[in-house]
Amino acid sequence: MSHLERLQGIFPPMATPFRDQKLDLDAVIFNIEKMNQTGVRGVMPLGSNGEFRAVDDDETAALIKTYRKYLAPDKTLIAGAGRDSAYYTVEAVKRVADAGADYVSVVTPHYFADKMTDDALCQYYEYVADRSPVPVLLYCVPIYAGGVVISYDAVKRLAQHDNIVGMKDTTKEDIAGYIAAGQNGAEFHVLAGTIKKFLGGLKLGAVGGVLSVAVYLPQLCADLFELYQAGRMAEAEVLSERLISLSKQLTDTSAVAGVKSAMTLTGYHGGEPRLPLLPLTREQTLQQQEILKQAGLL
Repeated sequence: MSHLERLQGIFPPMATPFRDQKLDLDAVIFNIEKMNQTGVRGVMPLGSNGEFRAVDDDETAALIKTYRKYLAPDKTLIAGAGRDSAYYTVEAVKRVADAGADYVSVVTPHYFADKMTDDALCQYYEYVADRSPVPVLLYCVPIYAGGVVISYDAVKRLAQHDNIVGMKDTTKEDIAGYIAAGQNGAEFHVLAGTIKKFLGGLKLGAVGGVLSVAVYLPQLCADLFELYQAGRMAEAEVLSERLISLSKQLTDTSAVAGVKSAMTLTGYHGGEPRLPLLPLTREQTLQQQEILKQAGLL
């Protein structure tokens, strides 16, 4: 199966459920089995919603082994594995690959943000990709990564690497620039990182999306992708606007805590965030509940 076939569609960036601050694998299994029943193409645990910075190495291995065991065999498993040094990132990549990940998503290093030039980023990713046993996806999310942005020129260079096969674009940059830069490689696929970019990105050549809203409304997101593929653009536009509005109302300002609360309201096990992230207040949760009721989703 080609990378295009394995990456084409919807990928929820799965949240990591915690109970009393401890990893709740029973809740993880419940969420995987429920997600298996939807039309998503795969899942991406241990990204920003997965609170990867708050999960240790042993928990990382346990999580990915659990996803590999319970995820439907026709769905693609992308694991977040970025760290701030190339050497430690390779160790993290090997860990999740050994646990069963099909791909790794590697966030931009950013502790020394002002030193992250094109050359520094390219050397980092090339070092990782040279040593990764599974294909690598670039992950650019400046809001959570010290403002670091991978330039179009850097993507153009990195797309030529045989083991770098795509990227998740969660930036304010024009996704068309990344799609054009990716054409410099033999096979490089861009995934939209927000619902706002998703439908427009598909029209320009993106192959899918890693969408926070898909963590709690996966089938609606899968329906949107199917409408686009079927050429039913008027219906796709309407559903896209609906999902953009729901995402804005439910989670745009509450981030991980909001995603976890929305998951619980829609039948998944969101659990609590790990401190210092705080859960939503009761008032905020009731506001989410009312939004979902008004939308006919509860």
